Amino acid sequence: MVDDRRIEELKREIGEDDLRVVMGMFLTEAQRAIAGISTGLDAAAHAKATHFLRSGALNIGLISMARAADDAATVPATDRAASAAALSQELERLTDIFAPVEPGQ
Repeated sequence: MVDDRRIEELKREIGEDDLRVVMGMFLTEAQRAIAGISTGLDAAAHAKATHFLRSGALNIGLISMARAADDAATVPATDRAASAAALSQELERLTDIFAPVEPGQ
């Protein structure tokens, strides 16, 4: 789920082109965070990664990613691989919606 009002607010504040860059940067960093989660981070690093995903997603209106990250934050270490798979699936869905744009393009 995407918060369309937040997306429109960001378009007005920073412009559509810059929003696409921000989305692309978030999606790239989210991919790295999810890769870390899938490899079995220690508790502190796991908390940091899920916090990044949750707060970053909320800031740019990616409600479903924020919810998935919130769920991932509380899973036991033995279930983190499955949690990372769910996060990756959501990331793929969002990437299809918001095709990443690299800075300077």
